Amino acid sequence: MRSSVLVALAALLAVSAPAAGQSWKTVNKARQHGGQDVLDVRIKYAVGRFELAKGPEKLLYRLDSRFDENLFKLRSNYLESGKRGSLSIELEGFDDIELKGLKDYEVEAGSLTVGLSSRTPLNLKMELGAVEAHLDLGGLRVHELVLQTGASDTHIRFSEPNPEAADHCTFKAGAASLRVDKLGNSRCRSISVKGGVGALILDFSGEWKQDATSDIHVGLGTIEIRVPAELGVRIDRSTFLMAFKAPDFVQQDGGIWLSRNWDTAKRRLSLSVSGAVGGITVARL
Repeated sequence: MRSSVLVALAALLAVSAPAAGQSWKTVNKARQHGGQDVLDVRIKYAVGRFELAKGPEKLLYRLDSRFDENLFKLRSNYLESGKRGSLSIELEGFDDIELKGLKDYEVEAGSLTVGLSSRTPLNLKMELGAVEAHLDLGGLRVHELVLQTGASDTHIRFSEPNPEAADHCTFKAGAASLRVDKLGNSRCRSISVKGGVGALILDFSGEWKQDATSDIHVGLGTIEIRVPAELGVRIDRSTFLMAFKAPDFVQQDGGIWLSRNWDTAKRRLSLSVSGAVGGITVARL
């Protein structure tokens, strides 16, 4: 399933000699940190390679982008009200270009790199199309996270603990491969993951400072869930034509599985897992 997603991406992101008529434009922008209390970030990226991580300490944000201005246009805007900042970044195709037809072009993919301040609480909303994405949210003060992907190959990791608790983390994947590592470091109290067609890999390791719940659903595909041995885990399973494997868990009545340390664990994770066709595997780390 993951291979079919990557084949689709390869058609859109194939790197070759630039085709005739391509005109490359580079945009670099940054803003000094000014003591903002909150930064709302909205990113909409249609096609290309996308990276996001912690930026330089003195900057509120930095963006670097390279794109074919014959096919795409980049809009970036920063507004401020009091101590609240709002950053919007959008790369989209011109109205007369259908992005779904890009596989017929011999194009070199563009790129977008964003660095964000680790000093300011962040509300992140990102919408990705046919994108190869690598996001390291480690050390960032993520208060809320919403990520929606199309035909993408997306890898997210929380390499360092979030300095403050997050209310909600939401991941919505279309025909996509989505991997999220060290979700324990996210400090998200509520985690929602929804996949259409594709493969989900969810690693719940990290530094757990509170209990959490997670609602995980895939329509057609596979879900691989990895949970640390010291975490108490409860699984509420609701599936149709999906194989289910959780060898280290004890089955209860009503489609419930419990880890053997559920009653004694210091921190607990409650999972609600559902799907139509495919397979689910839950493994202890």
